[in-house]
Amino acid sequence: MIPPYEPPGGIFVPLPRAAVLAFTESSEPTPRHVIHLPVAVPDLAGALEMARTLARSLTSTPQVDVAGITVSAEDAQHVQHWAFCDRIMPDRRRCLRRADHDEACSPVDDP
Repeated sequence: MIPPYEPPGGIFVPLPRAAVLAFTESSEPTPRHVIHLPVAVPDLAGALEMARTLARSLTSTPQVDVAGITVSAEDAQHVQHWAFCDRIMPDRRRCLRRADHDEACSPVDDP
């Protein structure tokens, strides 16, 4: 017996926010609130690593937009650094490598 087809990444692959909004019945986007969680990390590389670690631990929470995670200095919050690449790949999954990576995009995070 041939097993049923299962898309890469599992059956329940989250859609990008733009796709979800395009297929909702309302033209008004759902109100959203952003949680600001200050952490004390001495350098940008450490802050980005901590952001990626927190994101991976919260991926099962549907309210968390892992793709939108950014890091900024406390005194320059208008300058944000993306934690993940987030490009959409041919199989419609998102790249989960660090932002500005040199390797090919991948649906799994950097080792």
